[in-house]
Amino acid sequence: MRGTNSNKNETNKGNSIASQKSLSSLTSKKRQKKKNKESTPDQDSLDPYFDPEMKKLMDQLGVRAPSRDALENYITKNDNDVEAIIAAGIILNDSSYYIRALENNPTDAHALYLLALNGSTEESIKIDLAKKLLKEQPNNVIGSYLLASLQAESGNTDESINTLLGSFNQKGYEDFYNQTSLKVEDALRGTGSSKTGSTLYSLWNVPVPILSKINKTTKTVMALVPESNPERAHELRSLTASIGTEIVNEGNLIIHELVGISAQMMSLKGMEDNDLSPFESLSVKEARESLAERKSLIRNLNILNPKDFITMDATLIESYMNRVRTVGEYKATRWLNQRSNQ
Repeated sequence: MRGTNSNKNETNKGNSIASQKSLSSLTSKKRQKKKNKESTPDQDSLDPYFDPEMKKLMDQLGVRAPSRDALENYITKNDNDVEAIIAAGIILNDSSYYIRALENNPTDAHALYLLALNGSTEESIKIDLAKKLLKEQPNNVIGSYLLASLQAESGNTDESINTLLGSFNQKGYEDFYNQTSLKVEDALRGTGSSKTGSTLYSLWNVPVPILSKINKTTKTVMALVPESNPERAHELRSLTASIGTEIVNEGNLIIHELVGISAQMMSLKGMEDNDLSPFESLSVKEARESLAERKSLIRNLNILNPKDFITMDATLIESYMNRVRTVGEYKATRWLNQRSNQ
């Protein structure tokens, strides 16, 4: 269970700020990543998101833009594996590969997820895809967040809230980030890029589109608070806080942290300092101070950018990126900073 059970009027431990993991450092490359989520290795200076420093780093690390033919050969060598097809689609920024993946396996959760999020998919189809995703992964809270966001966008706010309330009973979290980045890395290596460059590219450039959906959804939930009775308002605030806590605790990138903290802070909007917050055993004032401190940690930690990696040993880069996957960006960045300062 997450958040507050309105029938029992209790705040669940899932909304404990103290239980959240440490925050990762806010790096300039992660700010770029948010803009560059649709980028591919073969961008040039005509691309509005083109970053000369990043291109220099990728060139130095041996990242080679694979051709469509090379990726098709990679897919064939992998026996038309769904994840290989998806990786090709991400590298080429071509959603037709997601359709192809779903045709290969109509129940594949990853393909359902990507197509439901893709801008080229018809709006009327997206909700059906999200429902199928939930059917395949009934315990995946991300499936509920996705469906709720699509329902809200279609104007069905009540359905969206009910879907989110159902997420309290879900115990799994899968936004496919690690799965995707590993397969993109494998695809790049399988088409001629270096191991180090493939790892770095895959972690920096794999999109996390669900986060913008979640951000919009929590705003929709909180917009209902002023017109709600006290009990309903409490339920909506707890729901928003729960979503934020889930994203902070389960995501391993700085962008997860920032979106999660934003939702948590949003849940406190319009409350008095002495009110009991949606977070366990904390007043609103205490919760705001705790969240502000966490955001301050992000701002004050060292910044990493492509120039830092250009002069870095390849083995060290690989160790850092592997740590990002296993322990999260914050701990990985602290480890790297400590090594750099020795």
